[in-house]
Amino acid sequence: MKVKQSKQSKITAVILAGGLGTRMLSDISDNPKALMPILEKPMIYYVISAVLKIKEDKRNKNKIDRIIVVIGHKGERVKDYILNENDKAFSESRIDFVVQKEYAGTADAARQVLPLLGPAGKDDGDILILPCDTPLITYQTLKGFAEFHSATFNDLSILSFKTKDPFSYGRLLKDDNGFVKAIVEEKELVNYSGTSIRSIKDVNAGIYLVKKDHFKELVGLIQPDNLKKEYYLTDLAGIFYQHGLKVKCYCFMEGQEELMGVNSWIELLTARQIMQKRFICKMAENGVNFVTADNIYIGASVKVHEGAVIYPGCFISGSSVIGKNAVIESGSVIRNSIIGEDSIIKSYSVLEDVFVENGASVGPFGRLRQGTVIKSGAKIGNFVEVKNSVIGENSKAQHLSYVGDSQVGKDVNIGAGVITCNYDGIKKHRTVIGDGCFIGSDSQLVAPVVIEKNSYVASGTTVTKNVPEGNLAISRAPQENKKGWVLKRLKKIKNKE
Repeated sequence: MKVKQSKQSKITAVILAGGLGTRMLSDISDNPKALMPILEKPMIYYVISAVLKIKEDKRNKNKIDRIIVVIGHKGERVKDYILNENDKAFSESRIDFVVQKEYAGTADAARQVLPLLGPAGKDDGDILILPCDTPLITYQTLKGFAEFHSATFNDLSILSFKTKDPFSYGRLLKDDNGFVKAIVEEKELVNYSGTSIRSIKDVNAGIYLVKKDHFKELVGLIQPDNLKKEYYLTDLAGIFYQHGLKVKCYCFMEGQEELMGVNSWIELLTARQIMQKRFICKMAENGVNFVTADNIYIGASVKVHEGAVIYPGCFISGSSVIGKNAVIESGSVIRNSIIGEDSIIKSYSVLEDVFVENGASVGPFGRLRQGTVIKSGAKIGNFVEVKNSVIGENSKAQHLSYVGDSQVGKDVNIGAGVITCNYDGIKKHRTVIGDGCFIGSDSQLVAPVVIEKNSYVASGTTVTKNVPEGNLAISRAPQENKKGWVLKRLKKIKNKE
């Protein structure tokens, strides 16, 4: 069986995403294994992204012409995610799906793609087979693997790595010429005498490049003659070797971290830590100033611009954007929010679905809720909560206030303890505060109400009706000082004793 070699290889990527993931309890979890999250993106996102970068690299001779995802357990959820992922590369690529109806092993999963490949003998392309649970794999590694496969004219190439502890990995058995003649899974080592195979340090990473026509003809020869009675894709190496085909491994020498499989909650945690470190290092290279790389969470979709300063203990997630030279102090929680240039989010502030414009300040211990806009130069101080409101340019609410469903103009001062009473028990109502207003401490603004520009509200006032421009609103009971009252009270107490 001869396959014509091509200088430019067309590669069909096959991603195996149909397993039960029993060690991760994905059979009883809401998420199938492929959708287990790493920094708010599922594992399979990183695998597909790495593959798509090969497609996007115009200098790369090895081209990904299509991706086939094998789904099974809760497969419709995996399919829905991929089809709706908000990533331009996903939407512009050809991604097909096939279903593995029975969970009979990796070879059974891989051969489900055969109907999509066409008849044997008419295709000189390659198939890249990789599992969904290797989220740390990078484009650079896959690119190097593809170049190795093409340059050595292998019929089957196996991505491998060396490890001091080969336990749980498939061992690569080689002949005297360095060709792989078999892959022996950990569970099958009981069938081999001696310790020589167990001590092999060159192990299988579970990622393969195989000539498409050879795969079509020979994958059907794999039999479930093993302890688990499953169809092992690793058996393809022995079958190819027995048919006189060229089987070699591409040993990744950078270490096993990138090629680790995620099969347990501990390994998922490890993968998250590694991926977080990658993100932080990449941002640091682009000019982001991290006080320390420890104890920081930054989601996969977060963008942090150069000059920003990130303190330890921050949690930044969702589609958040941190502008140039912004400062995010310790303990801040920022979700789906935009922080403008030169703004500062002081310690232990919580921001969700808000927009903080350039040069604004929030906190410490500030809380901004959905729909809030803090305009340039505005200051939101400690223990101030703002919900669904616009705070105008250079306005201030510095202490212990609640501003809800409000439109606040520019250059407004909101004193300590001010509350906008926006809810009447049935509906929410808006408060409008014009430019240049002064709202005295411990005032209540009962919505709906309008305080026109340049007006004052005296401290302790309850505002229940509109305040015209330039007016002072005051509602207080007259103060009365009773002469000698304290002394008389003390005498009464003493007489009772």
